[in-house]
Amino acid sequence: MNNTVIACVDGSPSTRPVCEYAAWAAGKLDVPLALMHVLEKNAPPAVSDLTGTIGIDSRELLTEELVRIEGERSRLLMAQGKAVLADCAALLKQSGHPDAQLLQKHGALDEILAELGDIRLMVLGRRGSRNPVGSHLESVIRLQKRPVLVVPETYSSPSRVMFAYDGSEASRTNLMRMTVSPLLRGLICHLVMVNGEAATLQDAQVILQKAGIVTEARLLNDHSVTGALCRYADENDISLTVMGAYGHSRLRRFFIGSHTTEMMSESRQPLLMLR
Repeated sequence: MNNTVIACVDGSPSTRPVCEYAAWAAGKLDVPLALMHVLEKNAPPAVSDLTGTIGIDSRELLTEELVRIEGERSRLLMAQGKAVLADCAALLKQSGHPDAQLLQKHGALDEILAELGDIRLMVLGRRGSRNPVGSHLESVIRLQKRPVLVVPETYSSPSRVMFAYDGSEASRTNLMRMTVSPLLRGLICHLVMVNGEAATLQDAQVILQKAGIVTEARLLNDHSVTGALCRYADENDISLTVMGAYGHSRLRRFFIGSHTTEMMSESRQPLLMLR
């Protein structure tokens, strides 16, 4: 799956925009597109703690019935996953992407991510089928070493991007990565820094401008990084936010633990998380 955009679909309200944003990204990056549905492994049925409460024969019958029910459940979930993949493939075909690869995975999340190899981008919905914020969103961002695009429940073709910059070495590295990425080509970039130094922000703006990226720079002062970024995005019609995740700088520390969920919940725009 090297150099491929992976769209993670689960039949939730985010499934359609996940497909649409993944198609947009694959088109901009000029790379293959794949749809992936994951069926998690469940722990085997266990009734060993009932020993002494019910008879041996009854316990064996109960175990057999639980195994049968679990097997039927897995079969139905796999069939449901195949139906989701088929519907998504039909949607992509209508939008000019007829060759999307279909992947159905069954297993532990970390094992599945390791199998994927060096992908180009992973696209997930902010709202998963079981959770207001994608069921495994934080786990994926922590485990995945490649960029992750987290999208809302509606699609809007990105035209104005906000790059959340903090002046750290890691943030500067991400800035340089974006100057050579086709993803920003043709987009207006808003370079936004919260509680930083004006000179640092200006240096970053020069880097983007030399790369031919139309850039507006803004230094904000606010006690809440989340609030400042979200308000700026809403007030300036930002259609994509780019930021680092899980680092050591002030802005990056902000995205550890519960702060990630807070940003996912408050931001209305898709979020491109860079590692």
